[in-house]
Amino acid sequence: MKTFSKQLSDLSDYALEISGIKNKYSEEDMINASLIFFEVFSSLMYDCHKSKLNQDQMEILFTEAGKSIHQTIKLFTGIDTKEYLKDKKETE
Repeated sequence: MKTFSKQLSDLSDYALEISGIKNKYSEEDMINASLIFFEVFSSLMYDCHKSKLNQDQMEILFTEAGKSIHQTIKLFTGIDTKEYLKDKKETE
């Protein structure tokens, strides 16, 4: 199993170094950060619930988690992750 623990640790150390400074990020930066977050979140969520939920229940849990994260990002940043990724796929 491949993990990115070292890279995530380095990135978080850098983020802590520059915290408190107003940094300029693009919508693509938000999408990239949320995809990384959701990858780690999903893995840990699966580990937490694998012994308690069947596959159908797990799919519902993941769907609802994804919706919640999408809504939170849209509410607080105005970025619609679904539209951004849909537009990106269409241009590729």
